[in-house]
Amino acid sequence: MPATLLESKKSMAKQDSFLRRCAPTFLGIGSMRCGSTWLYEVLKCHPDIRVSDRKEMHFFFMREMLQHDLDWYNAHFEPENGGEPKPVRGEISPVYARLKAWQVNRIAKLLPDLRIILTLRHPIERAWSQALLDLGYLNGGDVRRIRSIQFVRQVERARTRLSSDYCRAIQIWSKAFGRNALLIELFDQLQNNPQAYVDRILQHVGATTPWVLPEKFMKTKVHATNSLVGFKREIPEVVEWYIADRLLEPTERLNQLLEGRVSNWVDEMRTIRGKVRLSWRILKALNLALLSVPERLSYEVYHAALDARLWRRWQHFQRSYVSDYDHAGAN
Repeated sequence: MPATLLESKKSMAKQDSFLRRCAPTFLGIGSMRCGSTWLYEVLKCHPDIRVSDRKEMHFFFMREMLQHDLDWYNAHFEPENGGEPKPVRGEISPVYARLKAWQVNRIAKLLPDLRIILTLRHPIERAWSQALLDLGYLNGGDVRRIRSIQFVRQVERARTRLSSDYCRAIQIWSKAFGRNALLIELFDQLQNNPQAYVDRILQHVGATTPWVLPEKFMKTKVHATNSLVGFKREIPEVVEWYIADRLLEPTERLNQLLEGRVSNWVDEMRTIRGKVRLSWRILKALNLALLSVPERLSYEVYHAALDARLWRRWQHFQRSYVSDYDHAGAN
């Protein structure tokens, strides 16, 4: 048998094994600070669903992909007792909402039938929650002592900006998988009617419904940022204005995209942005022109190098799992 044909058959076997055994059937992609931990714990309880042992696998995001292969990833969705695979399998990694279009396109090439879940939260609440988490919990800081200028700098960090850019995530994932593959939910709905929120997600991923949400999840406080950082910190007026000023226009575009579903967000942010002071405008100009520039530049340099490594890794996956399989199938 010619070597090229043998290699093709091996690649076909690997792809077939990956897709037929226990590959994920859904992904929760975020956004950050939008109840993903609560949802993960809920889905773990459903008899049809196998979620990864650890939340936030991050496999398609940076280091995990560079360190592991698809067989490693696939193993996280295999049945725990060695029995038959669950019909619905998946993971929730909020960082996936920040992926670039070329990365999402390659996920779609590998797993074209994935169902995607995206939950959106009021932009000011989400950005503030993330700032508290980053500056308090992750950096070990006392959020009571952190100055407003540090918070507005945090708003300009790439991880915060990308997590807040809902339109970007919707457009990238919809284009790659098709609009019907993407379920867009609102954090407000999770808080107000968690049973209905979960029902829609179960229907979207193909799990059995109706399914009564366990009572403990009805009582669980979904967003627990204050408990993570150790203290309660109300958002300073200047920080609230800054976030509203920076995110109002993207939220207006989102509202058009969602046909008015977040009109209340837009109205509230317009009101907040209207309460402007000269000192706040000066702070904004200073932050954009000077204070946030070093972080922005370092992010771009770091990710340019990382993207090159990830591109090579995806090329390896494509050769091993996708290209030869597609070519053989076409023949």
